Amino acid sequence: LTLSARVKSNTDTKMNLTIKQKLTVARNFAVEIPIEILHFLVVPFALLACDEKSENLPRWAAWFDDPDYGINGDDGWRNEHFPNGKNRTYWARLCWLYRNRIGNFSAKYLGVRVEDIDANTVRTQGDVFATYNKGQKNTFCLVTCKMKDGRERFGYYREIRYGKSKWYCRIYLGWKLMDVVGMRQDNKAEYMDENDKKVLQTVWAVNPFKRIKQ
Repeated sequence: LTLSARVKSNTDTKMNLTIKQKLTVARNFAVEIPIEILHFLVVPFALLACDEKSENLPRWAAWFDDPDYGINGDDGWRNEHFPNGKNRTYWARLCWLYRNRIGNFSAKYLGVRVEDIDANTVRTQGDVFATYNKGQKNTFCLVTCKMKDGRERFGYYREIRYGKSKWYCRIYLGWKLMDVVGMRQDNKAEYMDENDKKVLQTVWAVNPFKRIKQ
């Protein structure tokens, strides 16, 4: 189902992260940044061991692979950036993995398994359609939940437009919980079909110069 069919929009515009949530982002950053640095060094060599038919990196470099789409990218990547099989070239694979770094590591050690989310605890504040905004206005969304073992997880997404310019700042922190906006116990299965991600990775991305798409 589409997002609009799953949940109604909430346009509350005042929400900041708690100290605990900020510390969680800092902890995830401290854990992952050394692995990310290693990623930039290992992946160029790991790809040399892949042929045109390969779908994934060698097992010894599995931490740096993408858990959902491997080394060849998703449909958008293949159709928009490297069509006609060019996504299987060394350069295309390198660009894909540099864009989607340490996916397997993040999913295995820090990721949120969708099936382990207590659907009764999923809460959303702000604009549930924030990721579709693309810089058109200032917006944010905070999604929180608890896992079945009681651990708390959150995803904070925000866009800040620079006046009337063509640029905006995009912020995404915590976990990629925008994928489970609107989850309830009675519709949890809708978020776990074959087209949905089984594990939601950590995220600490700040892009201060995103171009507004009209």
